[in-house]
Amino acid sequence: MYIEMLEELIALLRKAEADHRAEWFSLAKKYYIDGKHEKSYRKVLGAYGGMGSFNDVYWRLPQNDEQRQDFLKDEIRKYAKNELELL
Repeated sequence: MYIEMLEELIALLRKAEADHRAEWFSLAKKYYIDGKHEKSYRKVLGAYGGMGSFNDVYWRLPQNDEQRQDFLKDEIRKYAKNELELL
């Protein structure tokens, strides 16, 4: 579920030409695949918080893509936070 959500978010970020953000989440995906789950979760959570964070930025996407991106942003953050608390 986590990997699939990351992949979908990465695709939407690339569609929005937000390549820096796409690379950020691609690295989180790589960490997870490599078995570095904690590092992946911390990478994801590092995108949220502070001025100009992932929460503060919006891209011009079709409305349904924008809504899906907002959903994924929230769910991925929640998932990573919950998993870190279990470690």
